[in-house]
Amino acid sequence: MTARPSHLPGRAMPALSLPATDGRQVALDALGSGRTVVYIYPMTGRPGVDLPEGWDDIPGARGCQTPESCAFRNLTPTCRPPGRRGYSACPASPPTTQAEAVDRLHLPFAMLSDEHLALVGASGLADVQR
Repeated sequence: MTARPSHLPGRAMPALSLPATDGRQVALDALGSGRTVVYIYPMTGRPGVDLPEGWDDIPGARGCQTPESCAFRNLTPTCRPPGRRGYSACPASPPTTQAEAVDRLHLPFAMLSDEHLALVGASGLADVQR
């Protein structure tokens, strides 16, 4: 079971921008009202690319991104009325890897790249392992 950081609910988003797979820079502190789901996971895997040594020894690490992203993809029609902001993901992967995942998983939302762990650090989640 994944620990849920109790310090995050109600906390303002940090003043930083991250690159999105649709080419935009997304200013997290300027998202405005409404609901935005930002989920953070340690790495986006790619088909045919080996995982780092010891990855499978980390509880819950294998497949962490795909089921979560696909669940948000499947819920998007019921959770997001037309014209409302979609969901974003912020793992420690470069924008090119994120774009491949958006295409492969048929995601109807852009993914963000926190390649340099800026959001992870600013949100107090610096213990994330890459």
